[in-house]
Amino acid sequence: MYLVIFRLAPGEYDAEFHELNDAIQAAAEDTEGYLGKRTWHAPDSEEVLVVYYWVSLDALESFGADADHKRAKQRWTEWYDAYEVTVTEVVETYGSEFGDDASPFA
Repeated sequence: MYLVIFRLAPGEYDAEFHELNDAIQAAAEDTEGYLGKRTWHAPDSEEVLVVYYWVSLDALESFGADADHKRAKQRWTEWYDAYEVTVTEVVETYGSEFGDDASPFA
């Protein structure tokens, strides 16, 4: 499994951002190998972390070819003050249960 951790400092969002963001999320959900996402908001700042879960690097790369996703990446300065993307392979996960609604795979 692969995780894409999208860390961002939000700027000003307009209607075009929301339309593009919705289209990108739909494209991710339509990509074979997409498992889900989780979002966290920092309690002491406006920073946001969004973690996307993917079955494989091939699935992630397939999503990366989406035209809306490419267009949004080119226009990030219009909507974010800063961003950082980390792609990592999960070697192992373990722990206790968080409950039925906690899994990004639900």
